[in-house]
Amino acid sequence: MKIQITVQVSADVARALYQYGPSTAKSEEILRTVGAFGLTLEPMHRDTKDPHLQSYFTVEVPDHATAQRVIDYLQQSEAVEAAYVKPPDALP
Repeated sequence: MKIQITVQVSADVARALYQYGPSTAKSEEILRTVGAFGLTLEPMHRDTKDPHLQSYFTVEVPDHATAQRVIDYLQQSEAVEAAYVKPPDALP
C-alpha cells in the first residue's frame, strides 16, 4: 500500500517546479531531497493555471517510516509551507 505525502511550496518555488520561471536554489533543494529517497515530486493539480493550486504537490512513498523521514527533511526547507501524510479517502 502506497502512502501519499502532500507538499505545499511557496508560489515562487511552484512556478519554478512547473517550469514557468527559472529554476531556483529552493526548487532544486526540494527536488534533491525527494530524489535522495528515490522518489518523485508530482504536481497535484497538473493542468491548473491557479497559482494557489499550483503550490500543491504529492510524493508517493512505500511506508509510514519513509513518509516521516521525507516529511522531516522537507519541513526543514524554507520553501515548504506544509508537508503531511494525506489522510485516507474513507474510513477503514
